[in-house]
Amino acid sequence: MDRKTDRQYSILIVSASEKFNTLVKRSIPINSFNVIEVRSSISQASRELLSRKYDITVINAPLPDDIGINFAIDVSSRYASGTMLVTPGEICDEVTDHVLDYGVIAVPKPINKSTISSVIRHLLADQDKIKNLEKKLSQAEDKLDEMRIVNKAKWLLIANEDMTEAEAHRYIGKTAMDKCASKRIIAEEIIDKWED
Repeated sequence: MDRKTDRQYSILIVSASEKFNTLVKRSIPINSFNVIEVRSSISQASRELLSRKYDITVINAPLPDDIGINFAIDVSSRYASGTMLVTPGEICDEVTDHVLDYGVIAVPKPINKSTISSVIRHLLADQDKIKNLEKKLSQAEDKLDEMRIVNKAKWLLIANEDMTEAEAHRYIGKTAMDKCASKRIIAEEIIDKWED
């Protein structure tokens, strides 16, 4: 599984079966995951999730302290981790109906290396898309915040320096170029000057 990025991922395996844990570890490329943790119960995994965020969580149901369906939903919803829930084959369709709307992928047992690898690749692709969307959203929020600050500075120049809106706009842009600074920094200086 070659990733198109050098990004390192983290995975939490929640399973009481050493055989299953070994299978999952062998199904993922070691060079893509810098953190691989295993917890044998929901209570242990819940404590682990309080201290660290994981890109992927693989849950082998049932677990010693619960079947794991609600835990899988919680992990996917609250921690935004790509979540795979491996369930007994006879209940997988019912479990899928219950967890699918929460972004959890339910997979029936018995499971093999190829299926685990494929689901993990899909979950990583989803995680990458989410990260890219979060980055774009953050950039858009920063741009909107900058526009709000620049507009406030323009209105202060209009009110206090008898400039037109076009003149205030040009003044902020030219001053930013002259000082090799961003328009936001110049706008903040103007706001500090007139709001003191």
